[in-house]
Amino acid sequence: MAANTPFYRNLERYFIRLKAGEGMTLEQALQKHLRLTKEEAEQLLHQGSVWDNEKKLRLRDGQMAITNELLRVDRPKFPIHEYVLQPEDIKYEDDHLLIVYKRGGVPAQPTPYSDIDNLLHGVQKYFAGQGIRYLAAPVNRLDLPAQGLVPFAKNRRCEVALHRLFEQHRIRKRYLAATAAFAGMKRSYIIRSQLEWQGRSREALTYVRFCLEKEGHFFFLVFPQSGRTHQIRRHFQEQVAPLAGDMRYGGAEPGRELWLLCFQYVFPHPATRKRISVRFVPPAWQEAMGLEVK
Repeated sequence: MAANTPFYRNLERYFIRLKAGEGMTLEQALQKHLRLTKEEAEQLLHQGSVWDNEKKLRLRDGQMAITNELLRVDRPKFPIHEYVLQPEDIKYEDDHLLIVYKRGGVPAQPTPYSDIDNLLHGVQKYFAGQGIRYLAAPVNRLDLPAQGLVPFAKNRRCEVALHRLFEQHRIRKRYLAATAAFAGMKRSYIIRSQLEWQGRSREALTYVRFCLEKEGHFFFLVFPQSGRTHQIRRHFQEQVAPLAGDMRYGGAEPGRELWLLCFQYVFPHPATRKRISVRFVPPAWQEAMGLEVK
């Protein structure tokens, strides 16, 4: 039987377990218990929405025999499109390192409902197309609605070195953030607090500096000194003002763009040790800030 349990507003989660003696293929089970067409069942399998719930494995072979497995289907309420890394989104590349621009709304890595619509998938396909035999993994991640630069190592030695640089606080990340104009704004903030995530509380430190005011918005430079989940968004909500477009921490209407951008990385190259700086400010941000669009 299939049970529908709400997971969050954009996803429906179903569980399917066949009755004793009711053997069928995975594709047939999906069609029967979720009342899907053959094409709809195939799409769920292709996009990685179907799981063996007990083994925690995605299932893709629609012809595999199903007996007593507990199936889980994380079915999104929106269409899934395979993510393809665009050449213009590659902002730095050499033999060891790739730094790409993640657009707002693109997952950095697989989600329960799909493993083909995310930045990691696009980078892995890019690696394969370039003959790079290495399992891609983002060295640092961005929230789903945030945008900005994300680095990927092309080999194990580079990946280990980048993680070590992060641990040693030798990688400097710089963000731009925007809020609606508000009274009592200070020119700079040092925000230190304990942030809890999934039952664990850890100290977080963020430096914030006012940048400029433009058309009813304040723009800030942000220098996070730690990498806690949603750190910048939560610190702005707590001690500055909610970020523009932040639905989770600012009550923004659905569909609004979150104004948070990781625009620069500065660090010693993990292979050459030479200092490199990679910077990208999208045209929309340049226009909003009254800068010359390049």
